[in-house]
Amino acid sequence: MIHYTVIGQGQPLVLIHGFPNDSSAWEPLLPALTERYRVLLPDLPGAGQSPLPDTPLSLEYMAAEIAGMLDREQIPLAVLAGHSMGGYSALEFAAHYPGRLKGVSLVHSLASPDSEEKKENRRKAIALIRKGEAEKEMFLRGMAQNLFAESYAARHPEMVRKVVDTGMKLSTASLAAFYQAIMERSDKRELLDRLDCPLQWIIGNEDTATPMKDALEQCHRARVNAVSLYEPCGHMSFLEHPDWLATDMIAFLEHCYRDAGPQ
Repeated sequence: MIHYTVIGQGQPLVLIHGFPNDSSAWEPLLPALTERYRVLLPDLPGAGQSPLPDTPLSLEYMAAEIAGMLDREQIPLAVLAGHSMGGYSALEFAAHYPGRLKGVSLVHSLASPDSEEKKENRRKAIALIRKGEAEKEMFLRGMAQNLFAESYAARHPEMVRKVVDTGMKLSTASLAAFYQAIMERSDKRELLDRLDCPLQWIIGNEDTATPMKDALEQCHRARVNAVSLYEPCGHMSFLEHPDWLATDMIAFLEHCYRDAGPQ
């Protein structure tokens, strides 16, 4: 069972964090979002206060935990917003529980799987992480620097360090399990073609983890798409442009729930 918190009142919004974060990553958006919506903030298995399962971690497992959380809160339908790995989890949820979605927001995330080159890079990263704490921090430092737009990272080294510090709180087993689950994710591009709910795309023009080119090639495939391109922005718009992201997310939520009555 995953740990989660619920803040605010109104129609439900699930915010699913990415790698190597936990649910606290969304804090900059909460003042705006919780004024209007009931926001659910899960820690994915192995992050924050959620334990890593004994069985191999997968996106399907993460999606099932999100579904279980919604069951416990007696929420039949919700909008899911996921950052990076959280977006992969949201699409996995869409594949298994399509009737429970009012919308999906992909915040710097894609429907496509890893290339073979990227898989090999992830295998090397997992091997490095498992060598020890010094190697784990080396991996996180290198990754964190590349998550932000170059100008933002130069102005805010403390935010780069914050990503490293958050990642260091995760166990070696959790970091490796998350990377393995990401690496093994399936191709969800055909899912976009048959998705019944609206889909939001948040894209950064300097995002090297989720390249703008790849996102733009996919962002037309769902029946209803809301596309926002942020400049300058890397992979971390919730830190780089929190007010902008909150405004766009609220506009998307209003569209998704425009026919819904009060909750």
